[in-house]
Amino acid sequence: MRLPIIILGCLVVLSGCAVLPDKKGAEVLREEHPHAEEGAVYLLDSGDVKVWPDGSSRTVVRQEILITGENGRRFGLLQIPYDADRQKVDIVEAKTVAPDGKIIPVDSARIRIVTPAELAPFTVLYPGIRSFTINFPSVDIGSIIQYEYRITTFKPLMEKHFWDGFYFQSTFPFAHSVYRLTVPRTYPINIHNFSVQLKEEKQSGSERVFVWEVYNSKAVLPETMMPPIDEIVPRVFVTSISSWDQIGSWFFKLASESIKETPQLRQATTKLVEDAATETEKIKRIYNFVCSNIRYVGLEIGIHGFKPHPAGEVYELRYGDCKDKAALTVTMLRIAGIRAYIALINTERKIEETVPFPGQFNHAIVAIPSGNNFLFLDPTSEVIPYPYLPPQDQNRLVLVPTENGAFLVRSEYLAPEKNLKYRSVDVHLDFNGNITAEVVVRPGGIFGASFREMFRRLKDEERRRALLESLNRIIPGATLKSFSITGIGNLDDSIEERYSFEGAGYGIKVGERMIFAPSLIEKVEDTGIVSLETRMYPIRFGGTTANLDKISYAIPDGFEIDACPEDTRIENEFGIYQATFSKAGRNTLTYSRYFAIRAYEVPPARYSEFRNFYRAVAQFDKLPIILRKK
Repeated sequence: MRLPIIILGCLVVLSGCAVLPDKKGAEVLREEHPHAEEGAVYLLDSGDVKVWPDGSSRTVVRQEILITGENGRRFGLLQIPYDADRQKVDIVEAKTVAPDGKIIPVDSARIRIVTPAELAPFTVLYPGIRSFTINFPSVDIGSIIQYEYRITTFKPLMEKHFWDGFYFQSTFPFAHSVYRLTVPRTYPINIHNFSVQLKEEKQSGSERVFVWEVYNSKAVLPETMMPPIDEIVPRVFVTSISSWDQIGSWFFKLASESIKETPQLRQATTKLVEDAATETEKIKRIYNFVCSNIRYVGLEIGIHGFKPHPAGEVYELRYGDCKDKAALTVTMLRIAGIRAYIALINTERKIEETVPFPGQFNHAIVAIPSGNNFLFLDPTSEVIPYPYLPPQDQNRLVLVPTENGAFLVRSEYLAPEKNLKYRSVDVHLDFNGNITAEVVVRPGGIFGASFREMFRRLKDEERRRALLESLNRIIPGATLKSFSITGIGNLDDSIEERYSFEGAGYGIKVGERMIFAPSLIEKVEDTGIVSLETRMYPIRFGGTTANLDKISYAIPDGFEIDACPEDTRIENEFGIYQATFSKAGRNTLTYSRYFAIRAYEVPPARYSEFRNFYRAVAQFDKLPIILRKK
């Protein structure tokens, strides 16, 4: 699907417009485009870009979309975000072609310039953000949406520099995609092709023209937990920048204008760290303060897609985006005598290391020199404790611009033990198969963050109900008897959840025997991620996890163990599963279960290995314990 995509330096709308085919009618068009069952077909996806010597540019977007199903009606609303402080948008044409060929122009009343609703309360920091909104009339199945507009970027983010990107495939089929780039003959331009080839390069007077063209691109069929689509489809990046140092030098200077203390900020920082005994304690206090007290407002467009607002302003207003929170953190750290920098990262897709391209970044974090490397912190998060990174920041290339040059380094990828959820359960199983359970949960790492995110804004009764709903998904009819949770409100505290519940008929009586599953709460029941026989794309986990359950079952008097699964260990590069059983005394059975995912991703060539592993875990989790009357 070609939607407006902000590439943090240039607004690139990956869409186009085509001339109507000679044959009319939706049925004929459907026949010509057999992949139209997705709901829409892009008849042409075109971007035409012209660059001037000072780095300013004009992008002409032309688009034509055939609506072939309900899923395509979404294209009846077009939004074009832009930065009014440095860009201008002109609507050249906007119309709907009805199935009978009737042309219905978009009335001027249906075209509006608005401030995005989600940013309306924050216009103090984002005064130039606008969006053209176009509502197309009569968007019915068989109709065609046509529009053309121009975006003129009269003030480039980097003086005399330009960068752009174009994608030739999406989750909708494309009959024809074309990207045309025109630059001055002496203008430096670096081209990086990924699974697409340059079709034509020519001289035209004092200009060079580059053309890429692709026909009949099939729709990408999404797969569960696949990488982002813009990481896997044919694409081209163009840029006048030749090194990461160029980007680092520009961003370091740009950000330095915002990393300036104010008397109020110095006073607040000094008070915050005045009795801190170590540098680590100072860092932790400042990080916790920004995480907990500065509200996150997400926005990445225009100059403020890169340039933070002044740290003192962010402190006063108590809100900001990722760069603003990073700038405030860095400023406070420097006040406290600690070197720190704002670093750039992409939290969604891999950075192409050979392509020095500012548009590859979508997020800003904090880098603190530590030995020969950096300690990375992300104050955007409100639930990740020091010194860890959110999963989306781990195992990523990070650009750290400093006064001594730029460093492109990889962030840490935490081992599963850092993301461990430990659960101990004492279960009393009575003669009729009913259970009473006492549960203690200690979630660490990403699990702790998840608990904080889930519970911190809920009232006590809402927390109880959330837990009760969760219990009933795995133990139908469970009733919650007690519940408490601590450590939610303070990032320094460990989280501990305690609760007790009852469940009727968990043990199923069959004649003289009783059957129950030892995997009481944590188990693999959903094998949807390995449902396919083969995959086109990797499975990307994005973070390691580990679960350790220790469950003690008090067996009812008059019963003994008739059959019990054997201890097992299943392990490969992607994960490990271990289950053990032991008797403790006459009527107590202890079950221990450990399951960890330790890979970043599973490549398609090794998918069958992971599928076999995951299915084996799910199969073992279903195995029962069988008791019999003595």
